[in-house]
Amino acid sequence: MKQIFKVFWRAEGTRPLLVLGSLLIAALIEAVGISTLLPAATLIAGGGGKPSVLTSWVHALFEKFGLQPTLGPLLLVIAATLFLKSLIGFAVLSYAGISAAKVSVHIRQRLLAAVFGAQWQFYADQHGGRFANAVSNDATRAGDAYLLAAQTVSFVVQAICYITIGLIMNWRLAAMGLIAGVALAFSMRRLIRITKTTGYKQTDRTSELTIFVVDMLANIKALKSMNRYAPMQKHLDQTLKRLRRSLVTREFAKQGLNQGSDGIMAVLVAGTVYLAYTWWQVPLAELLVSGVIFFKIIDIISKLQKNLQQSVQVESAYLRTQDLIASAEAHREVHSGKREPHLTKACQFNKVSFAHGKTKVLQNVDLVLAAQSINVLMGPSGAGKTTIIDLLIGLHVPDKGTITLDGVPLNDIDIYAWRKKIGYVPQELNLLHSTVRENITMGDTSISDEDVLEALRLAGAESLVSILPAGLDTNVGETGGKLSGGQRQRISLARALVMNPDVLILDEVTSALDPATEQEIVRNIADLRGKYTIVAITHRPAWTTIADTLYEISHGHAKQVSGKKSLPLGKGKSRA
Repeated sequence: MKQIFKVFWRAEGTRPLLVLGSLLIAALIEAVGISTLLPAATLIAGGGGKPSVLTSWVHALFEKFGLQPTLGPLLLVIAATLFLKSLIGFAVLSYAGISAAKVSVHIRQRLLAAVFGAQWQFYADQHGGRFANAVSNDATRAGDAYLLAAQTVSFVVQAICYITIGLIMNWRLAAMGLIAGVALAFSMRRLIRITKTTGYKQTDRTSELTIFVVDMLANIKALKSMNRYAPMQKHLDQTLKRLRRSLVTREFAKQGLNQGSDGIMAVLVAGTVYLAYTWWQVPLAELLVSGVIFFKIIDIISKLQKNLQQSVQVESAYLRTQDLIASAEAHREVHSGKREPHLTKACQFNKVSFAHGKTKVLQNVDLVLAAQSINVLMGPSGAGKTTIIDLLIGLHVPDKGTITLDGVPLNDIDIYAWRKKIGYVPQELNLLHSTVRENITMGDTSISDEDVLEALRLAGAESLVSILPAGLDTNVGETGGKLSGGQRQRISLARALVMNPDVLILDEVTSALDPATEQEIVRNIADLRGKYTIVAITHRPAWTTIADTLYEISHGHAKQVSGKKSLPLGKGKSRA
């Protein structure tokens, strides 16, 4: 239960004190109403005998307000207080439900912000399916965890209220109720532990399932083309079986708690009423009211147990998502640079080295990427070309050496402002399953159709809109599967150009294209000479024909093989 209270108190965007305060007010109002039951029942039963302490308190309270403790006013107070308590309870738990929706949305926002704000290496080490599962499934269950936590707190407050009234009215019956409730909770604790364990297994199995399905769908064409999905389907079936076992165990525990607690509660109520009437000889009116309170104590504890079982079932989703957020935030990308980026002369790498762990990727790289020219980095796969680009973008930080823009160290530059000046075309052409327009604008509504068409023209795809069935509104299919490789490449290029960047980075953009299409793309890029600072990485010789500066990247070293020998701009000092 400790973890449930932590969820209630720590969930962001909620007001636990407001909820708890309202519940306490509702409990006090209910206490007044329940306390009034005893003198009302005594009047109905014909009175007689010494009034109880609680009855004396109620009479004194009525007299203080100038009221007669007759049946009419007593019943009116009972009805009014219980009705008011219901209204407050409705308002509080409705607010808790609204807060649960806020928790679900807020946790998604935090997760996405943490992921996009994390270091590139953190994202590269994770699986996209894990994030997808957290956003779509676990975040919803996290909201449920908060709502159930609020309901648990509500039951705890109610239980305290009834126990207090019961102790004042008849301490023996109240003590019996408390003992019975504790006995009920103790007898059911193992079922709750089982539910908690299966809840964590369900969360983990669902995450594994989502990750595996994302992988399968990403490779579905190859799997289907070679009819090789049977082994993966077998592995998927095993994951589903483990998930099913967790769900079956959870259901047994759930029904065991529901039916078992009801049976035990019936026995405890019957036994306590028998003791109160035959051994303790409790007056009839007091027995009736005490019986109601006793039953309420047992009933609330039973509901608390059931609610607790539901809570521990979903708390794992809340905690797993919070752990993922904390992990992403712990790897937050930190850049202290504040200077405005400018690239009018050159970007220079000076003795730059970089390693992934113990694996050296770049060693003492010296190169100069001239502004407003076409710079080509050529070399085999694994030579370090993409790492150079990642360092230029600021996704990685050099282990040694410096990178400068017009002589200003990249560390001193506002990296986010620098990235806004970059148009990037990746090697992997994963388009959105949306329209041509959406794939180019990436959801930015400030980009007009005229801007989109101009970007397509610069990308050499001005005729593309006319041949597509719905023009810019044509859906390109999953990862752009309805388009040819050349069309997908041009849309990716238009996406990079639509924001009118200063720097255009092309990462193996023609590696999967036929020679004729590659030549067309290369000619399109050549036509952009002078408009942008172009950096292209490739292993294809077609690019050498348009390069102003050509570097050969091999085994982590860079060698300039053609172009003007650029003079260094100094070590970290601006020439402006």
